[in-house]
Amino acid sequence: MAENPMLKFVSTPRDMPEKREATIRREDFHEIYAEYADQKAKEQASRCSQCGVPYCQTHCPLHNNIPDWLKLTAEGRLKEAYEVSQETNAFPEICGRICPQDRLCEGNCVIEQSGHGTVTIGSVEKYITDTAWENGWVQPIVPHAERTESVGIIGAGPGGLAAADRLRRAGVQVTIYDRYDRAGGLLTYAFPASSWKRTL
Repeated sequence: MAENPMLKFVSTPRDMPEKREATIRREDFHEIYAEYADQKAKEQASRCSQCGVPYCQTHCPLHNNIPDWLKLTAEGRLKEAYEVSQETNAFPEICGRICPQDRLCEGNCVIEQSGHGTVTIGSVEKYITDTAWENGWVQPIVPHAERTESVGIIGAGPGGLAAADRLRRAGVQVTIYDRYDRAGGLLTYAFPASSWKRTL
């Protein structure tokens, strides 16, 4: 019988990616935390207790299927983990970086409540999506069937792009209008470009 890759929270402590020193960070706009290595992402994902009532998921505004993509990550099935993570989230690469996990998914993690330290959900999500981009797994949306209805969306910020994502999955024809020459809204114009690996 194969060993269960999950429920390692008792034997494996919580471990965040290395944080860059403030004296170095103040010189640039690069990310605060280093990347997880593959083995470290698997190890931290394996801490998930796979609880019957996943409070991490119920406290996520998007109701991301967090326990499933943590399990897939722990098993080394990263492409499947990415596919599950993006089913409910148009921007997993952004949520893994700027979402307030400490108050939402991680803040309501069952093992955190029992004193074992939360699963590092945001860091694992970031790792999954960065790996997906590096391996070419992120592909344009191809709906099962095209529809004749069309929708015009005003504004190419996160809200407009997320709406377009959902509509395209349903086969609706979408045109996005924005006053600026690049999509992304605040994600493009409010954050320094060097802090992101890719541009919208």
